[in-house]
Order: sequence, then structure tokens, then C-alpha cells
Amino acid sequence: MRRFVLGGLLLALAACSGEGGGEATAPRDPQQAFQGGPQPGPQGGSPQPSANAAQQALQGLYAIRQQQCQTGNTLACQSLGAFAGQDQQLAQAGQACRAGDQRACEMLITMSQNILKAYAESAQVMQAGAQGAAQMDAWRSQMNANHAANMARLGAQAAAGQAAHQARQESYAAMNQTWANGQAAAERNTGRFNDYIYEGTTVNGGGVQTFVPHGSTAYTDGAGNVVVGQEGGEAPSGWRQMDPTYAAPD
Repeated sequence: MRRFVLGGLLLALAACSGEGGGEATAPRDPQQAFQGGPQPGPQGGSPQPSANAAQQALQGLYAIRQQQCQTGNTLACQSLGAFAGQDQQLAQAGQACRAGDQRACEMLITMSQNILKAYAESAQVMQAGAQGAAQMDAWRSQMNANHAANMARLGAQAAAGQAAHQARQESYAAMNQTWANGQAAAERNTGRFNDYIYEGTTVNGGGVQTFVPHGSTAYTDGAGNVVVGQEGGEAPSGWRQMDPTYAAPD
């Protein structure tokens, strides 16, 4: 499609850039309407586009429409078919202009101006779209970076909070254990003092607690029965020695 469009355009432009006379000061000379660089328009009007500029504009416009079509722009897809008719109109205007038809030359100039205008506007839209997409990508990237930083910060805070909580729990447990040890030590001291006063030893075993005089040892059968013998003696068969209640733990 592009080769067909550009081929027709070159044919149309050749109609106004072929060999022939005419001076640069004659704006209505069909041979000079598209010579290199802008030319003065009819009756000293605005400058007219050069052949190369019109060719590049049509090529760029067609490329833009193709790109827009590929991104899902339905109108751009529909406009691609019109390039063939535009190419044909340019070719016909070029042939008539070469034959000396001033109206055809003016038509060719007008069509080229329209092509340049359409290309400029479309290129501006595409550039703005590209800049907008780039800004959106940059914003999205920044948001992702901010989210990742926030998640990392929250994770670090959670880990620090958990570690602090664990440290507090361990500290409380240690203080509770210290208090319990102190209470147990106080109870043992009180029990040993009472045993000292009553000249005996409180013993435990098999779920039974009893008091025996100094120099004696108590034994239990595990069923609540207790016998007392001399310290250092042998335990009855099947009985076990009872332990001092207020002895320090191992």
C-alpha cells in the first residue's frame, strides 16, 4: 500500500517539477509550484510546500495511521483505504497540471497542504500520546517503588514489634520465675526453721507428707503407708525412701 501511495504521489509531484521554463517570481507557473523549498502562493499568498515535504508528510501520515490501526483505532484502520483514492487524485491533478491546467495545479497545492496539515496534527497527537504513556509508566513505576518501600518498612516494623514483644514476654517470664524461686526459697527457709524448732524433718513421697525425728528416715509403699527407720538403714522390700520437703531443688 505504501509503495502504491508514494508512487502516485511522486507521479503527481513530477507533474509540477519537470523540465520547463518559468521564473521564480511567477507564482502561477505550474513548473515552479513544488520546486525545492517553499514557494510564494497565488497572488503573493502564503508559501507553498515543496515536493519533498509533501512526499515525506504523506509517508509519515500513512505510517501514523498504520500504527494507530495496530493499537485498535478503528477510524485509523478505516482511513487506510482512502490513501489509494488520494494517490489517484494526486496523480490526476499532476497530469492536468503538467498539461497547463492552472486549476489542477492549485488543487494539487491544496491537497498537499492538507496532507501536511493532517500529518502535523497527527504527529502532534502521537507525540502527546507517547509523552502521556511515558508519564504514566513513570508514575506507575514510582507507585510500585513506593508500595515496595512501604511494604518493606511495614515488614521491618512488624518484625521489630514482634521481637520487642518476645523480649518483653521473656523478661516477664524471667521476673515471674525469679519471684517464684524467691517464694519457694522463703517457704523452704520457713519449713527448715520449723523443722529445726521441732527437731525433725518433713518428708514427701508417694503423695504423702510426714514428719520424722532427726536421725530417722521415712519410707512409703506408694499407697499412703509410711514406716520410719534409722537413718542409713535398708528400706523394706518394695518401699522407697521419702525425700526431704524443704531441701533445695537439684
